[in-house]
Amino acid sequence: MLSLVLAFRERPGENYLIPIDDEPMIRIVEARLRMAKRIDDIVTIVRKGEEKKFSLHVSNPLPVKARTRLEALLKALPPSGEVFLLEGNRPLVMPFLINYLSTLFLDSEADALIPVWPKGEPEVFHAFYKARALRSALEAMMADRERRPSALIEYIDAETVDIGELSRRNTKVHLSFFRVRGSEDLRALRLLAKGKNIMSK
Repeated sequence: MLSLVLAFRERPGENYLIPIDDEPMIRIVEARLRMAKRIDDIVTIVRKGEEKKFSLHVSNPLPVKARTRLEALLKALPPSGEVFLLEGNRPLVMPFLINYLSTLFLDSEADALIPVWPKGEPEVFHAFYKARALRSALEAMMADRERRPSALIEYIDAETVDIGELSRRNTKVHLSFFRVRGSEDLRALRLLAKGKNIMSK
C-alpha cells in the first residue's frame, strides 16, 4: 500500500525538517512508516522547488505546484489503489496503529477510514482512502470552494474510528496524532519522551 506524506508548506513558517535528536523530522516519519506491515511505498509531497533539500532525507519526494495542501494532494494522488495519508509533522506516528487501522479499512466496504476525536474532529491527514474516491471528494470540494481539510469527511463515504476508545486500550495511540509545528511543540515532545520509550512501535 502507498503512503502519501504531506510535507507541503502552505504557510511560510511551516517546517517539516525540524531536527529531533539531530535527525530531520520528515526522515523520522518515513522510517516509522516503513515499520508498518502494509506500507510498501512512500511518496512525500513537497512544494515545487524544495525537492532537492527533501531528497537528502526521504526516498521519494514529489514536487507539486499548488496553492493549498488539498490542491497538492489532488495533483499527487495515484489513479487507483489504496493510500494512507499522513502529515509530515507527526514524528510519533505509531506503526502498530497503522497496522490496526489498515486491517479495519481493508475489512470495510467504505471508501475511507478516518480517526475521529471524541468531540467529533476528524483526523483526515491520518487516515486510509481509496484513491479514486478521494480524488472525487477533493474535486467536489474544489468545485464548492471548500478549503477546510476537515470538511473532507463530508464528501466521502467514510467509516470512523474513535481515537478516545483506542487510547483507552493503548495509551500510546494519542501520540500518533501529535504534531510538531515549532519550538513549543518540540519542547512538549521532549517532555513526553522523558522517562518514556515513546519512539518504540
